[in-house]
Amino acid sequence: MKKIYRLVILLCSVSVVLLQACTGQFEKMNTSPFGVTDEELGQDNNFIGMHFPTLQKSIYWNNSGNGWEFQINQNLADDIWSGYMATPTNFAGGVNTQTYFIIHGWVDYAWSQAYSSVMANAIRVDEKCEQLGMDVYGHFAAINTILRVMCMQRICDNYGPIIYSQYGQSLTGGAYDSGVDAYKAFFKELTEASNTLAAFAAKESASFAKFDLAYGGDLNKWLRLCNSLRLRCAMRVVKYDPQWAKSEGEAAINATGGLMGKGDSFIISGGGWRHPLFTCSIEYNDIFISADILSILGGYNDPRLEKFASPKNGKIVGVRTGLPDLDKTAEDYKKLISNINVTADNPATLMSAAETSFLLAEAALRGWNVPGTAKDYYEAGIEASFSDWGLSAGSYAQSEAVPADWIDPLVPAFNTPAVSKVSVKWDESASLEEKLEKIITQKWIANFPEGKNAWAEFRRTGYPRLFPVLKNDSQGEISTEDRVRRLPFPTSEERDNPAGYAEALKLLGGPDNGATRVFWDIKKGNF
Repeated sequence: MKKIYRLVILLCSVSVVLLQACTGQFEKMNTSPFGVTDEELGQDNNFIGMHFPTLQKSIYWNNSGNGWEFQINQNLADDIWSGYMATPTNFAGGVNTQTYFIIHGWVDYAWSQAYSSVMANAIRVDEKCEQLGMDVYGHFAAINTILRVMCMQRICDNYGPIIYSQYGQSLTGGAYDSGVDAYKAFFKELTEASNTLAAFAAKESASFAKFDLAYGGDLNKWLRLCNSLRLRCAMRVVKYDPQWAKSEGEAAINATGGLMGKGDSFIISGGGWRHPLFTCSIEYNDIFISADILSILGGYNDPRLEKFASPKNGKIVGVRTGLPDLDKTAEDYKKLISNINVTADNPATLMSAAETSFLLAEAALRGWNVPGTAKDYYEAGIEASFSDWGLSAGSYAQSEAVPADWIDPLVPAFNTPAVSKVSVKWDESASLEEKLEKIITQKWIANFPEGKNAWAEFRRTGYPRLFPVLKNDSQGEISTEDRVRRLPFPTSEERDNPAGYAEALKLLGGPDNGATRVFWDIKKGNF
C-alpha cells in the first residue's frame, strides 16, 4: 500500500458514536503500555510486534473478548446464510437477518471493526517497519500484509467496493476501490509478501515468535499461508475472468515455498483468545446447528457431525432458518435442538490445509496446470479434514450415501425432501457441475464453522444446495430463490462520506441492498 500519513488513522465512515469509540480504542492500542517509550518498546521487537495479536484476533472477530460483537458482525448473518447455523431465538420480533431483513445496527459492525482494528493497526505496522528498516523487519511487514488482505478480502466479498488503496489519505471520508481493483491490490500485495517471506525465511531474522498466535514464528508456514490465500482469491474471481483467475492461481501454486499441507492450517489460539461461538451458542443459547448440516452430514453418516454439534436428549437435532411464528415456538425448539460443540478455549481455524486441497481439486477440474488430478486432491482434502478433527476417514470417500430428507423436530409442516443429491464417492463419468458440487460440498464441511468464507463460496458456486428460508421479510427486495448476495454499506457512509458513498454506488453497479451481487458473483453456470 502507499505511504500513509501517521496522524490519519480512521475513516469518517462509521457513525459519530462508533468513531469516538474506535478512535479511543486505537489510541489505547497504540499508546506504549506502562508509559514506556518507543525506544524501550523496540526491545525484543515489541515496538512493531505489539500490533499483531490484535490483527490476528480481529479477522474472525473476538479481539475484545465480547461475543456479542461477533454475533452481530458475523454469526447472525454469514454463519446463517452459509447454511452452517440457525436460530429460533425471536430476535427483533422474528424479523431479522435470517428472514432477509437487514438490520444495519447488526451488520454494520463487520465494516467498522475491520477498519478500526485491522486497517488502523496495519497502517501502524507498515509505518514502523519503514521507520526501523525493511531490511530488518520486512518479514513483519509481509505478515502484516497477509493479515490485512485476509481481513479485507472478507470485507470486499461482503460489501463489494471498499476503501482500501487510499485508506487514510483523507481527513474526511474515503475514496473507494471497485471490488476488481481491490482484488488486483490483493494479488499484488500477496505476491510481494510471498517474495519477501521467501527471502527472510532463508536467513536469520528478527523473531516474530512471541507475537504469533498461529505458527510460533515459523516463516515458512506464513509463506505457505500467503500462497494459499492467493489461490483462494484466484478461485473467487474465476467466473468473472477465468484467465485472470488461472494466471494468479497457477502463480500461487508454483510460488516459492508451495502451499499449505498437513500441520499448516492457520489456527488462532492463545494471547487471550476466547472463541466467540461459545458465547453465542453456549452462554447466550442463541445459535444452533442447522438443518442443512443435519441433512448433509446426517445423510452421509459423517462422524464429523458429532464434532460440530452437541447431542441434546441423546441425539443431534438441527433447525431450519427463517422460521415463522417464533413467538410461539422458540422455547420449545430450544429444548430439542443441538448447540454448537465448542468451548471457550477452542482455537479458531481461519484457513485449513484441507481447503487448499479442495482449491487444487477445483483447479484441476478447470484444467489449470496442476501436478495432480481432481479426484486425488478431492480425496486428499477429505483425509485432511478428518485428520483436523482427530478422526480417520476410513472408507468415507467411497460412500454412495446421499443427504437425508429433513424431518422437523417440532412442526411437521416444515418437513422437506433433501435438496442436495450428490454422494461423497468421486465419479469420473459425472458432469463438471456434479464434480464441482462434490468438491464444494466437502470443502463446506471441512471449513466449518467459518461462515464468511463458506457464504462467499456458496454465492460463487451455488453449492452446497441449501434449504430455502421459510419466511422472507425483505418486502420483495431479496428473493427467496436468489437469497442474500451482499451486505449494504453502513448507514454512516451515506451520512458522513457522501462523495465516497456516491462513487461506491457507481462502482457497485446496482442498488445498495442485499440483492445486488458483488463483481465475482455472476449468475450463470460454473463452467
